[in-house]
Amino acid sequence: HLHDPAPRASIEMPHAVACAPRAPCVAGASVSRRRAPPSRRASPARGASSRNASASDDREPLEVRRAFSAEDSEEHGALAQFMRDAGSCLAGTDTRFIVIGDAILETVAPFPATPRFAVLGAKGVCCTLASEDKTFEAHVFLKTIREVALARSERGGRKIYAIRFFGEPPSAGGGDGADAPPPRPKLTCVLHGGESGEVPAAAVERWERLAEKLA
Repeated sequence: HLHDPAPRASIEMPHAVACAPRAPCVAGASVSRRRAPPSRRASPARGASSRNASASDDREPLEVRRAFSAEDSEEHGALAQFMRDAGSCLAGTDTRFIVIGDAILETVAPFPATPRFAVLGAKGVCCTLASEDKTFEAHVFLKTIREVALARSERGGRKIYAIRFFGEPPSAGGGDGADAPPPRPKLTCVLHGGESGEVPAAAVERWERLAEKLA
């Protein structure tokens, strides 16, 4: 799988991200909520149940964004709280972690429940996301993240539920005009659908809860 199934481009930083305990997002960051053009089918009521993501096939494409300031990157700031929310909502959910730079790294692992935070001098707060046995471990410096986006979309008949961490708002991408290249996420996390490609309904509902917290 040498690609990010989401519509946005690559990731520049070879670091992954962290998450953990439950708590609502901290106020103070600006929030925008964008909806993509409607899908071909009508959207059902939230919370419909089924054995897999097919229950969510009728949900409209959705994108929720939140910008973060330098102050939000402190250990007890809004970005760290989002990491904790992500761990709380997605703990144990099979997730594909994707980092793209001069090389591409992809791995599938259960989303760790609890992030660790450490202040590393001028680099600021480092958030570590790791499995209990340390066979999966990833790090991100919070002050490098300026926006987080959660997107629900469809590609090739397959539902995609992604979390993207950006170093700058998409509106500030390089270049001028409509031909400007899209900004590159530093990390992309996509719910893993397994061999069938269908994301389990329980995983979809966890992702939806996290999207509500970001908004």
